[in-house]
Amino acid sequence: MDPSRSDRILQDWDAVASQARRPVDPPRAVVVRSGLSGTSLAGALVLVAALLLAVVWYGRPVSDDQTGGILVPPSATPAMTPPASDGPSADPSPSPSATPTPTSQPSPTPRVTWCAPADLAARITMWEGAAGSRIAHVELTNNGSKDCILRTTMKPQLVDGRGAVLIDGAEPPASDGTTFAPGAVATTLVQASNYCGPAPVAPVSVAFVVPEGRTVATPVSPADTTLPPCNGAPNSAGSIEMHPWAT
Repeated sequence: MDPSRSDRILQDWDAVASQARRPVDPPRAVVVRSGLSGTSLAGALVLVAALLLAVVWYGRPVSDDQTGGILVPPSATPAMTPPASDGPSADPSPSPSATPTPTSQPSPTPRVTWCAPADLAARITMWEGAAGSRIAHVELTNNGSKDCILRTTMKPQLVDGRGAVLIDGAEPPASDGTTFAPGAVATTLVQASNYCGPAPVAPVSVAFVVPEGRTVATPVSPADTTLPPCNGAPNSAGSIEMHPWAT
């Protein structure tokens, strides 16, 4: 044991012993029934006190130059957060976003409608005769600037030079049409029978009626008065019909 430490223990013991009061009557010697023969109770108490003092003394914290003390574990050192690495400094100004390139929108497809009578030009190329009938060969041209839908059949009429109706045809049944491009030509045959009316004003021609209006064909000649023969009573009704347009 360190001599200086032993000296301090003895000094502390002397200080404790000097403060203890001696009893008036000396205590009776009590023989302790133990393995220590002849040891009095007072000696045992002194021994116990010495042991307690030693335990208290050794339990006290000591400085770094003393030995035998209880070492206090160092407090946990908080982990240091490593500083951010010195990388290239970010540009404070936001990077310009790419300007989106506008996509071209497809042009809407124009809606194709029925052919307007004003865009159609018809002409009679010839007449031919049949038993009790006359048949006109007709050409129809699209003089418009865009596609249109040509009805398969129309209401035919036999007309004179003033536009008066000599024979009126029946309304055709509803039917689909065909696309009629600008400059395209369609053909048909118009058959008229039994005209029993008054003499017409030249020239005689045929017309085609649709809900949008009427197209009158150019006659073969300005003086043409071709008429079907009358096969019935005077002023009896005639008949007229057309074949579907062929394109």
